[in-house]
Amino acid sequence: MKNGIYTRFQRLTKDKDRATMFYIDNTLQKTLSMFHYTNLPPTIPQNELENILQRFGFAIIAEVNGNLYALRGGLGGVQNAYYKPTIATVANPYLNLTKEFVIENNKDAVLFKNDYLCSGLIPVIGKYAVPLVDVSISLNTAAVLSRLQLVLSASDDQTRKSAELYIEKILNGDFSVITENAFLSGVKVQNVDYPLIIKDLIELTQYYKSNLLAEIGINSQFNMKRERLTENEVLLNDCDLLPFVENMLFERKTAVAAINEKYGTQITVDLKSVWKTTKEVNDKAIKTENTDLENEKKQNETNENSNEHIKTNETENETNETNETNETNENEIKE
Repeated sequence: MKNGIYTRFQRLTKDKDRATMFYIDNTLQKTLSMFHYTNLPPTIPQNELENILQRFGFAIIAEVNGNLYALRGGLGGVQNAYYKPTIATVANPYLNLTKEFVIENNKDAVLFKNDYLCSGLIPVIGKYAVPLVDVSISLNTAAVLSRLQLVLSASDDQTRKSAELYIEKILNGDFSVITENAFLSGVKVQNVDYPLIIKDLIELTQYYKSNLLAEIGINSQFNMKRERLTENEVLLNDCDLLPFVENMLFERKTAVAAINEKYGTQITVDLKSVWKTTKEVNDKAIKTENTDLENEKKQNETNENSNEHIKTNETENETNETNETNETNENEIKE
């Protein structure tokens, strides 16, 4: 098929729904390697567990036919004192399972949360996928029209159709010949500085991608300051990356502990890859900072003690001098 491959992948730019899903899936491909588990049951593959958690915000860990599964479902039931659901409803055709599990106090199953609010990563990724798609379309349009270095405006439908045919041939990489005077007289040309527009669009794309990666705990190299960052600024950026990731890790460790207690497993979970490295660097920086603060505090205390000692000695000297003066005066009076 002519231009079949080009047309197929062009949809990833021009079809907004497909392009948005591409950004979401592409980002999830990265975040699925955020955590590392050990001793997971064979019926709970790590990628499947993380895919459910990150896409839907939570999973239901329950025993079915003697095996543990990470199941998708809905939450409801009478809310507890903190307005949290107490029932998880699961319908799984493959397991021939339709059941309501009591998740309060982990009675029938364990609610495995991705984060405290069970939001998952889709809202975070989707928030940036939409503007990234819009910028991508604008960048693609600017890149194509940069072949012309102008924008055409038509005065009537016939001229418009001729202009569209002309642009279509340019778009396909063909040369085009103008044969009608009406086209030349009916079309107005508006010059556009596309190199500047393209530069701005590229910078905007980098800005959105940088913010998206920061939301999921990855530090990017994009810098709005247009200059080198200091070491303190880099460490500060790394600290800003961690709160959400640490919340996700906390919820996973909490859920794993509940699963181990209820089902007698020995599952462990920790950060992996770049997320683990970032946390280790951040922890080391915090430890160093705390040590420096303690040393500074001790030094200040030492200086204060030294100053107090000096002041005490000065006071004693002044007292001795005063006593000596008084004794001298008394002797002079006696004489």
